[in-house]
Amino acid sequence: MDKPPGGNAFPTQLLYERIGGYWLTQVIGAAARLGIADLLAQGPRSSDALAAELGVSADGLYRLLRGGIPAGIFQEVGERTFALTPMGEGLRSDVPGSLRDMAIAQSDRAHWLPWGQLTEAVRTGKSPVRAALGTDIWEHFARHPEEAAHFARAMGNLSALVAHELTQQVDFSSFAHVADIGGSQGALLAQVLRANPSCRGILFDLPHVLDGARALMEAQGLTGRVELVGGSFFEPGLPSAEAYLLKHILHDWDEDSSLAILRHIHAAAPSGARLFVLELVMPDNQTPSPVPLLDLNMLVLVDGRERTAHEFQSLLARTSWELVRISPTQGGTCIIEAVKR
Repeated sequence: MDKPPGGNAFPTQLLYERIGGYWLTQVIGAAARLGIADLLAQGPRSSDALAAELGVSADGLYRLLRGGIPAGIFQEVGERTFALTPMGEGLRSDVPGSLRDMAIAQSDRAHWLPWGQLTEAVRTGKSPVRAALGTDIWEHFARHPEEAAHFARAMGNLSALVAHELTQQVDFSSFAHVADIGGSQGALLAQVLRANPSCRGILFDLPHVLDGARALMEAQGLTGRVELVGGSFFEPGLPSAEAYLLKHILHDWDEDSSLAILRHIHAAAPSGARLFVLELVMPDNQTPSPVPLLDLNMLVLVDGRERTAHEFQSLLARTSWELVRISPTQGGTCIIEAVKR
């Protein structure tokens, strides 16, 4: 019997599917690397034709496409002929909100190998990333620019989703300068500036990260309105601005490091400056949420953590920022607004 009476799966069957969940991650990641969704964008194709165009094994590609059916990204519409599902459309590189780079980044070694040592992370309470990669994840990305590029673009795609809601909820037009601290390629800052033509922007990140930002700013027509500033937010001397953005930065760091970041921004900010921290907020244990799994991701990769609203309030208070409000967004990220008095 495959299912108990009533048609629901047995608990052990569901558990088996969860155990094999990492297979789906790699199926989706391989499909993203090969760019299959872009090739299927115009309609169904045979696996043999796709294999010839990609220069890969016809048998191997057919099996991958067939494996993409339970992954939810492909459907077989004829003999050895496949089409994209609505979910699979999200792997195209040319659609708004594309998750192609996210699929590649999450299935690549920078994420994959450390997660293989989750048990050790739980035993020690420390990230196993050095044992898995030989260095911390940021140095790993510095040494492997292709992986870093996929990760940066994946974060940029997430930034675009967050930016839409941020600009809907916050009027930046009264700020002369908006500084995005640790802003990577500047996707979030670009959308804020497009929505507020009177503002000028400052994009602050490590110098090698900013190399990928110049082309994006030029493509957006924002080169004349954005100053790129290289440096570390762990060192004093951050740029001065009337508003600061800090998106998905604090969850990468432990308490002492997070306090240092907030203090350095506070020291650089003029009186009355606003700080907008964009982070997930850990719900209570009674509320179903993916945030606890993302919290484990922070433990595994960077010795970071997701935090509760109370924990964010404590970090801000200890660094002389005054919490104004915490506003949820439809995408799950919260806008945590604070002011320097």
